[in-house]
Amino acid sequence: MDAAADRVRTRSGGRSEQVRRAVGEATLAFLAEGQFNFTMVDVAARAGVGRRTVYRWWPSRDDLLVEALSTHVRKAPTVIDTGSWERDLRTLAHKLAEFASDPIEIAISSIMAGGQNQVFNALVITQWEPSMNTWREFVRRAIDRGEVRAECSPSTIVNSLLAPMFLAPLTLRRSMGEADVDALVDLLLSGTGPAAGGNREGVPLVGPSRN
Repeated sequence: MDAAADRVRTRSGGRSEQVRRAVGEATLAFLAEGQFNFTMVDVAARAGVGRRTVYRWWPSRDDLLVEALSTHVRKAPTVIDTGSWERDLRTLAHKLAEFASDPIEIAISSIMAGGQNQVFNALVITQWEPSMNTWREFVRRAIDRGEVRAECSPSTIVNSLLAPMFLAPLTLRRSMGEADVDALVDLLLSGTGPAAGGNREGVPLVGPSRN
């Protein structure tokens, strides 16, 4: 799997890049339509690419899924770190809410929630890891600046931000509205800021590690 991904990454620019983009988008289109049992021939036809090319560059369905998920995740919001934890967190949160409401993302989340294909779930998690690392590092910088308490866990904060946004389209059949996003951000700010305390037992409200 990794070798196949590496092989795809080495082809960039010109016709090769066009083929890669077409195949990734075609595969994502099937996922967005709820069609998970597509074949490599189906993808080739939809992408307008020769079957031999698809089989040569992406020898298995998993390779196609890696390409598709990589194409999708590259569109995920990035952090614009201006040095203001509150402003930057709020900006990122609204962008993430919009991304989570994309039909492709909803379809991917639905497939994962169904738990019927653990290989697919693992591929999604792997493709998201670079973005997750970026967002966790964003929290660490806020901790280093003293805007977030040192005992707070970047992973817990990021997960607390993401979970409602990606679950809302699945459970409520709608994306989080702007007011909902702002309320979530306010909750995270109040629970992680320097002045925030623990619960009645003195236990921090956020995870104890910085991982």
